Amino acid sequence: MPTVPYQACFEQSQDVLFLIARRADGAFFYREVNAALLRDTGLSREQIVGKTPRELLPAEQAEHLETVYAGCFASGEPALVESIFDVPSGNRSWHIQLSPLRDETGVVAVLLGAARDITWSRDLAQQLHTVSRQLPGFVFQLQWSEPKGWRFLFVGERVEEMFGVNQDDALADAETLLGRIHPRDRRRVLADSIERGKRLDPWRAEFRMCHRDGRELWVEANDLPQRVDDGTIIWTGYVNDISRRKALETEVRVSETRYRQLVENANDIIFTLTPQGVLSYVSPSWSATLGHPTEAVVGSSVRDYVHPSDLPRCLAFLEQVLKTGKSNGGIEYRVRHQDGTWRWHTSTSALLRSASGEVTAFLGIARDITERRAMEDRIRHLAQHDALTGLANRALFFEHIEHSLRLAARHGEKVALLFIDLDEFKPINDRLGHAAGDEVLQTTARRLVEGLRDSDLVGRLGGDEFIALLHAPAGAEEALWVAGSLCRSLAEPLTVEGQTVAVTASIGVALYPDHASVSAAMVRSADRAMYCAKAAGRNRAALAE
Repeated sequence: MPTVPYQACFEQSQDVLFLIARRADGAFFYREVNAALLRDTGLSREQIVGKTPRELLPAEQAEHLETVYAGCFASGEPALVESIFDVPSGNRSWHIQLSPLRDETGVVAVLLGAARDITWSRDLAQQLHTVSRQLPGFVFQLQWSEPKGWRFLFVGERVEEMFGVNQDDALADAETLLGRIHPRDRRRVLADSIERGKRLDPWRAEFRMCHRDGRELWVEANDLPQRVDDGTIIWTGYVNDISRRKALETEVRVSETRYRQLVENANDIIFTLTPQGVLSYVSPSWSATLGHPTEAVVGSSVRDYVHPSDLPRCLAFLEQVLKTGKSNGGIEYRVRHQDGTWRWHTSTSALLRSASGEVTAFLGIARDITERRAMEDRIRHLAQHDALTGLANRALFFEHIEHSLRLAARHGEKVALLFIDLDEFKPINDRLGHAAGDEVLQTTARRLVEGLRDSDLVGRLGGDEFIALLHAPAGAEEALWVAGSLCRSLAEPLTVEGQTVAVTASIGVALYPDHASVSAAMVRSADRAMYCAKAAGRNRAALAE
């Protein structure tokens, strides 16, 4: 088995790791901590190493931790504890796993603490301004359009702490904050952000910022873009200070044997990979995370576990590390679990060399980010769908119209647009209340979806206005038949708040290329046809002229 650099793994682990030892007088003290702990707490190594819990924490909290530590030393068994810490980086909630580490005689010498920050999951359901207080960096919402340029819609309160920029000043003039981007990074950051925003790709970047007091900081920015119907792009994301990680120097003084124990108790998966793509070592966390026995994994190809769609990117990532000789991170990919499902991981990788300088393996540190990816998917869904009905919102629907018109032009097909407006909906709201009105809108949405094909799309524009897109109808006669069928379905009585109500709809129908060749003109044509249907007595469909 190749030598694993346990010291480097301890120091560079993304999880918070620390060692607890016991003095001759029985007092517990913190013998060593890694860079992640310093990063997450905002404390320096000198403020922690050599100190007792009573020197760092409130008396009641310190007493509780000392009791847990004493139990681990006495029993030699692992323990779990959750604790909340008030540190310079904020109020942090940690889930801590304590693992006794024994010396050569079998006596417990130190405890390894592996802590995972659960602050985010605790606060996930809170509103945006609440989330912004819990994140180590600051949350923002930024918009850009061709004529108007940049404008912040929301800036978290930590922006002043991080860069010396007042919230109100940043909201009034985006350049107040964007102007803090280092001159050598500014062009790359803004250009890449716009390019990815136009493609609606998630964006992540590391770059330098200049504090008002003259300090230079390294930050990591992550965001998700969305585009509104006028072409404006809005990014929602957050920025973290990663200066400590960038300035990290590996200075570890614990024996190789002990660092091996630290690696094998880490929550991250640590692995080595030969230049040929064969897994030569995996830490026990592989089994805990992915289910495969480690002995079955070692000696097998990485191709057996990485998703086929992600494999080319992973191989290109390793090739880049090999080519530059520099550590690289941030790649996200799927890995096969033993139960057949796919888990999302993110990895960093560096080269391991022999004494002669020859590359012997890649060293990788991987973390499961499946829950984070699911959260991002949920945010993306909420940004593109109507909250009440679950239908496509205006921005998503108009993207589909543009795409459908391009396909129709390419294949010589027709597209039909149905503009749907409920008749006499306001009296229901006034008589039965908004909750009843919401129920009517939800039922309307369900009936529209059920009345169309899976290849068609239904959206809600707002209020009691809906819109539907029919792909490749035979012609106006078929489109009107579908619209008439929807009118009959929507007119079926329904029970709301214990009362039976009937809601009808007027539908305007416009076809591409018969009535318009661009999306905006199609919508106007269908809208005018809808008003013709209302003028003709409602509860019917009318074709654009």
